[in-house]
Amino acid sequence: MKNESVVHVCLGDDRHYYFGSVAAIFDRFTPDELGVSLPTLWNYGLAPDRPYKNNRCAIYRGNIERKKQTK
Repeated sequence: MKNESVVHVCLGDDRHYYFGSVAAIFDRFTPDELGVSLPTLWNYGLAPDRPYKNNRCAIYRGNIERKKQTK
């Protein structure tokens, strides 16, 4: 099974959004809304143990855990 990841964007305390890639975030939000640009996030090296945080948002990368299929 391949390793699948999800990107979690938190805006404020109550708004949570989930994306399949870092680039997909910018189909929904502008850099001005998040306070960060796509190239900056790519250069930052977003990882499960290294979230990006600023005064507007927090962006996390995590792995999707799935039950192993048994046949």
